[in-house]
Amino acid sequence: MLTEIILNNQEWSLIRDFIYKTTGLYFSDDKKSYIQKRLKIAMDNLGIADFWEYLKKIEIDKSAFNKLLELITTNETYFFRDIPQLDMFSKYVLPELLNRKANKGNFRLKIWSAGCSTGEEPYTIAIILKERLEYFDDWDIEILGTDISERVLKLAQDAVYMPRSLKDVPEYIKLRYFEYNASDKMYKLKEEIKRMVTFRYLNLYDDSKMKLMRNFDIIFCRNVLIYFDEESRKRVVEYFYDALNPGGYIFLGHSESILRITKAFEIVYFDSNIAFRKPMN
Repeated sequence: MLTEIILNNQEWSLIRDFIYKTTGLYFSDDKKSYIQKRLKIAMDNLGIADFWEYLKKIEIDKSAFNKLLELITTNETYFFRDIPQLDMFSKYVLPELLNRKANKGNFRLKIWSAGCSTGEEPYTIAIILKERLEYFDDWDIEILGTDISERVLKLAQDAVYMPRSLKDVPEYIKLRYFEYNASDKMYKLKEEIKRMVTFRYLNLYDDSKMKLMRNFDIIFCRNVLIYFDEESRKRVVEYFYDALNPGGYIFLGHSESILRITKAFEIVYFDSNIAFRKPMN
């Protein structure tokens, strides 16, 4: 077991550039110590003491590389995160979109949660739809959650959560859609919500896979692009633009401004709220 890893400039550039070119995730020089500590854990887990041997390993072994990504990315999330934005989605965006589609005889709704982590976001969306859609059974709803971490996707599929994940969930929602286990103090999501969401591994920087993502009405990618630099951010948002139907909406995190990335989306005002939509034509 290694006591410590100190990367020289060449080694640091190689590992950082490999992560960036493969995923779009960018780590500045001030993150070097952070990466070194997690690199040590990853190498110890594989029983590898030599940096060059490890670099060769992750270049050819997707599973080993994914284990490193799980160590260097954070997956903190919870149900009903950013309630003001979800209120806008629920009260304004969703009715506008559903009415527009229904008027055309289109009762298919397709939503993508990109960087879904352990599933709280797509399941929150599913709960909102279950609560808000007056004629729920008339709609063909597809909610897709994707992430680059296979570990968090497995947890999302299990849909069992600690109380802190439900800290912003109204009590009546807890009672309606969760089962509480007093012995382990965990909340299990009920099947009626679980079956509304499909989970899939996806690297947002994988050109061939991203080009297959099409015909979405709404994309949520909140608190994900903060890990990308300007160039990779623009590339991913271009993928999102192409993935949306005309008139489709995109939601980013509160600290992520779409206007700093692209001018392709139009601004839509709902009272004092602002949403971003792909132009109708």
